Amino acid sequence: MKKFLLLVAAFCFLGIGAQAQGTMSKGQLVGSARVGFSNHGVPFDLALDYGVVSGFINGNAAVSVGGEVGVYMYNQIGDNGLGVHLSLGARGNFHYEFVDNLDTYLGLNLGVLGRSFALNGHLGARYYFGKFGVNVEFGMGNHAAGGTLGVSMKF
Repeated sequence: MKKFLLLVAAFCFLGIGAQAQGTMSKGQLVGSARVGFSNHGVPFDLALDYGVVSGFINGNAAVSVGGEVGVYMYNQIGDNGLGVHLSLGARGNFHYEFVDNLDTYLGLNLGVLGRSFALNGHLGARYYFGKFGVNVEFGMGNHAAGGTLGVSMKF
C-alpha cells in the first residue's frame, strides 16, 4: 500500500508545468477493448471509465469510476481442455496528463474472477489520436497480472 501511495504522490508532484487536462474530464466516457498477457492464461476484457471530477492539480488531474467485464482463458492442469473464467468488476482511477494526448492513470479494481473475489491495483496509459487511442495497462495481482494491450474510444 505504501508503494501505491508513493506512486500517487509522484503523479501529483511531477506534473508541474504540464499542459492543460484534455484526455479525461468530468462527464467524459471512455471505452476500451483489451487483450492480456500473463503466465497463467489469456484475458480479454471490455472496460468503461466515466470522469467524475477533473481540473485539479494544475488543471491536469481527473478521477474516473467505471466497470469491466471479461473472459479469462487458460489451460487446465491435468486435463487437455481449455478453462474459462468470467470476470466482472468495478474500477476507480486517478488520471494525470503529463503531455498532450497521453492519459496516464493508476487505480483500483474490485471484483470477481470465476469464484475468486479480490481488490487489486493497476497502472496504465492511453495515447489518443483524436477520438481513438491505444492503451497499455499493468495489473498488480489481478487476473491480467502481466498486463493488457488494447484500443480506446472517447464517447
